[in-house]
Amino acid sequence: MSRENKSKGPQQREKRNSLLGWLIAREEPDQDYVPELKTQWMQLDLAGRIKFVVGVIVGAILFFGSLYVVYLVLSAMVG
Repeated sequence: MSRENKSKGPQQREKRNSLLGWLIAREEPDQDYVPELKTQWMQLDLAGRIKFVVGVIVGAILFFGSLYVVYLVLSAMVG
């Protein structure tokens, strides 16, 4: 275990030295994420893009529907 602590760079030690600092600290943005996402989106054909958008809509409906059902169950339990 002491080998792992010694092998970590000084950046990681300074970055997460306390729980409060870990909760408040802002992570460095990933510079490769957005360009890679754009290239993946451009590589999709029209059918793939439509499937993705439909999947997002269905997922949002399921998510908000489940929140509403939980609200109804909790309100029925309380009142």
